[in-house]
Amino acid sequence: MTALFEKITINEQNSLLVRQFQMPYFDVPWHYHPEYELTYIVRGDGRRFVGDHVESFTAGDLILIGPDMPHFWRSDEEYYRPTSSLKAEWVVVQFPIAFGQDVLANLPEASAVTSLLHRARYGLRFSPAATAEVAQDIEQLTKESGLKQVLSILSILDQLANDRDAHLLASDGYQLAPGTAETERMKRVLEFILNNFRDEIRVEQIASVAGLAPAAFCRYFKKRTRKSFIEYLNEMRISHARKLLTNNDLSVGQAGIECGFNNVSHFHRQFKLHTGMTPLRYQTLSHKK
Repeated sequence: MTALFEKITINEQNSLLVRQFQMPYFDVPWHYHPEYELTYIVRGDGRRFVGDHVESFTAGDLILIGPDMPHFWRSDEEYYRPTSSLKAEWVVVQFPIAFGQDVLANLPEASAVTSLLHRARYGLRFSPAATAEVAQDIEQLTKESGLKQVLSILSILDQLANDRDAHLLASDGYQLAPGTAETERMKRVLEFILNNFRDEIRVEQIASVAGLAPAAFCRYFKKRTRKSFIEYLNEMRISHARKLLTNNDLSVGQAGIECGFNNVSHFHRQFKLHTGMTPLRYQTLSHKK
């Protein structure tokens, strides 16, 4: 699937566009635009795609994405069911490259923010601690306008610039040219994994989706994601298992099977490897909370 170009219209009297969405699920397609984008998830969970990086997201997720970086959010399956009462809510702040190049670049005091924008070229996920400090201010942006709104976003970005635990998303070598064959190939691979992780996926199957021989696919996938295919698949399965153990009254064995682990012992080993505790311990603590 080719990333779609999104035309963002920012009023001539404004330096940024701030919007708050409340929907049954995230419905924005795989897309890109030449503006920076700060997205804060108020409610909802699912999988977040930024370039060649994919991981789970939940409420409190805060991402800064640079210009022309393909991205989208996909809600978990239960959001799309006709009987679902779940809701997704998020705040999006978008501003043009000129905001950094023509305005902040001329302000010595804004050097930390300018550096942050440069780092965000490949996407940045901010730490829970840093996000908690600015979450209320981000939601307040939707109620502000004019210079007060601009000063508020500058203050937010200045605070986020101090987050030493912010995590780079897309790989350094990711090509920002959207719609290329490589972007389409990786998108096909990630979508296939997302739709089939509950079932057995042989390397030959996923390599065929990518149009590569198995050995070539393994090298390709490791280079693009910095993880082996099996590591990535298990990470996705454990992420789903954590949600099942938290929100459902399934037994540990049932949760493991639902996530694609046919061997309970293997499920226990992988779960402890990723979370530091057994599935039963995790479920008990989650229900207490």
